[in-house]
Amino acid sequence: MRSRPVTRAPRRGSARMGAALVVASATAVGLAACIASPPSTPDDPAIPASPSPVFTDLNPAPTTDGPTEPPVPTTAPGEFSYGDTVVVHTDRGSTWEITALRSIDPADSLAAQTGAVPRAGERFVVLELEIENVGVVTTHPMFDMTFAYQPDGGPFSDQNSASTAAAPQDLGYVWEMAPGDRESAQVIVAVRADDPTGSWVVSPSASGIDGATLYRWR
Repeated sequence: MRSRPVTRAPRRGSARMGAALVVASATAVGLAACIASPPSTPDDPAIPASPSPVFTDLNPAPTTDGPTEPPVPTTAPGEFSYGDTVVVHTDRGSTWEITALRSIDPADSLAAQTGAVPRAGERFVVLELEIENVGVVTTHPMFDMTFAYQPDGGPFSDQNSASTAAAPQDLGYVWEMAPGDRESAQVIVAVRADDPTGSWVVSPSASGIDGATLYRWR
């Protein structure tokens, strides 16, 4: 990753009560139509208990991509240790300097600071990172890259499909980043509660994980 009203049917007057009640009922219906009913939330067990990701309200993505050639030297994909810094040039032509500081797993108590509670059978994992726009276009990292956590031997959980909460310093809180802007932020995803620990990866494509161009931190 700076991430729905119900109206009541009007009551009818009884025909047995005569014309007077018909007129009164019509008047009541007219008044009720002028007053908005209070919104209500359906009792749907499928609605997750955790809040929606903040980055659903990001500033719209730029319509023009950056240059194909990066303006600064980049880092070859590979495996890195926490604390290492890489420079990534994305498919959208933006360029980012990323330092993955540490992984917090589990991060349920950290997510609780924003009121987030993992769904049944899940736990939260958080990546703490520093990121700087070292390119030439104003954009947002979550438009241009995929951040994902992969339990050892398990599937990827990325910010587009597995972010059901916000971290205290969520990358989604950032509106957008101009060239030279630098942020200390967090990315949060949910994984299965019984998954083993794993590693964080960054793909230079927002469309998903490309195994040939992954930057992985362990």
